[in-house]
Amino acid sequence: MSIEDQLYFLLKYYKKLPDSLRNGLIYPIRIIPRSFFQGKNYKKFVTLAHKFEFASRKSIEIFQTQKIIELVNFAYNNIKFYKDFWNLHDINVKDIQNLNDFHKNIPLIDKGIVQEKLELFIAPEYNKTQYLYANTGGSTGTPLKLLYLKGYTRTAERAFWDVIFRRVNYKQGIRVARLRGDFIGKNRIYSFDPYRNTLMLNTFLINEKNAGEYLRLMNKFKIEYLHAYPAALYNLIQNSKQNSIKIKSLKYILLNSENILDWQISLFESFFDTKNIFYGYGLGEMVAIAASCEHSRYYHFHPAYSYVEFHSSKIKDNSNINDIIGTSFLNPLMPLIRYRTGDLCELNDAECSCNRNHKIASRIIGRSQDVAIGKNNERITLTALIFGRHAEYFNHIKKMQIINTEPGKLIVIIVPKISFNTTYANEIINSLSAKEGMPFEAELDIVQEIELTERGKHKFFKRLF
Repeated sequence: MSIEDQLYFLLKYYKKLPDSLRNGLIYPIRIIPRSFFQGKNYKKFVTLAHKFEFASRKSIEIFQTQKIIELVNFAYNNIKFYKDFWNLHDINVKDIQNLNDFHKNIPLIDKGIVQEKLELFIAPEYNKTQYLYANTGGSTGTPLKLLYLKGYTRTAERAFWDVIFRRVNYKQGIRVARLRGDFIGKNRIYSFDPYRNTLMLNTFLINEKNAGEYLRLMNKFKIEYLHAYPAALYNLIQNSKQNSIKIKSLKYILLNSENILDWQISLFESFFDTKNIFYGYGLGEMVAIAASCEHSRYYHFHPAYSYVEFHSSKIKDNSNINDIIGTSFLNPLMPLIRYRTGDLCELNDAECSCNRNHKIASRIIGRSQDVAIGKNNERITLTALIFGRHAEYFNHIKKMQIINTEPGKLIVIIVPKISFNTTYANEIINSLSAKEGMPFEAELDIVQEIELTERGKHKFFKRLF
């Protein structure tokens, strides 16, 4: 059993402790490797993840086929939802003998189905003392409640990320700064977590007066890796009065959990004077995990973590954009099979010289919810809408949010810099309207601040229908 999972219910209290008390509690156990607290399954999953980092295509196919057949049979015999749902579709699980059978016979599920029938997805062989409760971030507005198996699911997740991060020489215990919506405490811009050797930076309090202090703290603590939400890091830079900073100890910037946009990356590279930026992708549902590698920023989907499919989307004028469908291998308590993630990716026949035989996407576009709907039901991604257009007004705003209130109508909310004026206001409106070929009517709303989500994320886009 994982000691971390056993004590997980205490985490919220641990985060609220003063740094001095936290240090006093943790100092005596810092010499013990974190893997000890993550339980016996941690080493098993590290071994599995390593085994399939560079496995052959044939080995991967054999492994995934075996896992799929085992999972389908387990789900049918143990989980009420799947038995009822597949019976309704006249599916005989004995017919699932390979991956093609799986694609052809097993129907997709989605977040709405799981939300509505959550209790039917739980394997009855586990008792409630083995449940670990979690939820997704609610990118579409409604968080999804999830159950993990204690000592297994989170341990596996940690093991896979540790193996993936070794592509950039990151190991547990190396000094990190986190700008990812962590609770710091009221009116505190930072805290230090000795257990993870991590400088915790408050995502919610960044402003023009204190942005420089955030950057000074990174230098003071000699951070080696900066783990950030892209929008939070962008917000920090935009509020900073500096044009650049050199953190001599910084080895890599690690980005995940949000869309990663090309224009943001250019800004990060310039501001921190580094090309070492690492991309990651994962979900609370644990049906897919992907990251860049030593040779490219393409997303490599790890084949031992889950089985991932790409289904052609209906994005306007772009047949390369696909829906991401995932089947989890790591949560026997609540397995999700052929789960439509709601996320999109671009394929473009991407290849990488790293020699991993993983499925690869050239980029993750984000939630399918992050697609604006035009007046004639056109589906337009955020990249096509704003981020791929290299507009001048981006240099004169701190934050931006677009709300698609109904088909063909947008509200654009911005937090302006002092240099913002009516020229840039008109540029925003015109770039989203029929004047530039867009199927929208847009209005502008200038505000002092845009509210973050409970997890400290900044949503660039909301769709209200």
